Amino acid sequence: MGIPESLRRRIHDPDGPEVVAVRVRNDAPLDGSDHRLPRGVLFHLTEGLVAVETARGRVISGPRSIGWMPPHMPHSVQSFGPIAGVGVFVAERHCAGLPARPAQFEANALAALLMQRALDWPLDTALEPQQQRMLAVLLDELRQGAVHALQLPWPKDERLLAVARALLANPASARRVEQWARFAGISARSLSRRFVDETGMSFGRWRQWARLTQALEWLATGQAVKHVALSLGYDSVSAFIKAFRVALGTTPAAYFGAPRRSAARRAAVEAQSTQTDQPETFAGEPDAL
Repeated sequence: MGIPESLRRRIHDPDGPEVVAVRVRNDAPLDGSDHRLPRGVLFHLTEGLVAVETARGRVISGPRSIGWMPPHMPHSVQSFGPIAGVGVFVAERHCAGLPARPAQFEANALAALLMQRALDWPLDTALEPQQQRMLAVLLDELRQGAVHALQLPWPKDERLLAVARALLANPASARRVEQWARFAGISARSLSRRFVDETGMSFGRWRQWARLTQALEWLATGQAVKHVALSLGYDSVSAFIKAFRVALGTTPAAYFGAPRRSAARRAAVEAQSTQTDQPETFAGEPDAL
């Protein structure tokens, strides 16, 4: 079901509740248009993957991280595979010290638990002292934790941006840097230098991350590791697994955690935890993130 209008108004009200937490579940892909919220958004997925795109780049968040979107930043959200988890919309006054651009924090048990606890917090009254303390601990955990930028920053130069978009559309491309330079109408030396200047990444590293983000998107939709590896142009499955492990610290099979529950089982589990006075679930609402 979608977000009730009363809850949507609270999320979009900068002077509303200090925290609005909702349980996320959606089996259909999200593919929303650009939007912005007056609140900071934390989202912890237990299943699936989302790609959040801004004018600066593309950020991927999955079950191993807590995603972050700062207040007022235009963005769009795309999902891959069924997604489930918790979204926490935090009033702007509590967002000081958190990153000014989209990011992802390493998920830890305490932060994940506190986000779950926020589902029971009141929407019509101020947070109680105990809840205020839990919110402070959650935000401190994030501020002090490691920030991971699994992302593809966009170059500003229109020629380089055309190259980046083409690479993302076809990450398996075997074109060499010299061929991409001819495609862009600049020298290979200028392409390499400008990529570092404008993205903070070498051209080769950017291309590697383009492949990895595409791999994550395909894996999240249930495609086999072998198919993903060969579709991305790797010589072998083992070469792909090695590159994946070096970049993300785990194997493709382990990245998404335990096997996905069936839709029926997931619905049954969530139904047992539903609170009559707290909307918990939203689906098909990309503008909520």
